[in-house]
Amino acid sequence: MSVVTTTQRLTLDGAQRLVAAALRYADSIGTSVVVHVCDPAGDPLAMARMDGSPKFSVAIAAKKAWSAAAAGTSSAALAADFLADPALLHGVAGSVDELITVGGGVPVVVGECVAGAIGVSGATEQQDHEIAEVAVSKVLD
Repeated sequence: MSVVTTTQRLTLDGAQRLVAAALRYADSIGTSVVVHVCDPAGDPLAMARMDGSPKFSVAIAAKKAWSAAAAGTSSAALAADFLADPALLHGVAGSVDELITVGGGVPVVVGECVAGAIGVSGATEQQDHEIAEVAVSKVLD
């Protein structure tokens, strides 16, 4: 029995590729967003703010990425889970400052390991989620 684990982690290059893919896709659909990429612990690796994106989206994108990394699932899935369970919504969501239950955060899963996550904010919730998913699929393919 091992006393340590082997995990996959995003590199800086991987994080920058995610940011670039998200920015390209956001531009292609005519929106301006903030993109934040973190490692599995939620610590920041890369961030970019497109011209015209809201300033408050910097904090929201970081929370979306942190939430996806911590939960190992998208922040959109968290939102659905939390809305279905008032104890989660009012107990957990209100107790963890970094947690946000709004779509736009997507984990980067390699094998069975969460290697990091991407958070997107500044467009509609659906667009933020789509941009994050597209970036992850383009970088991991």
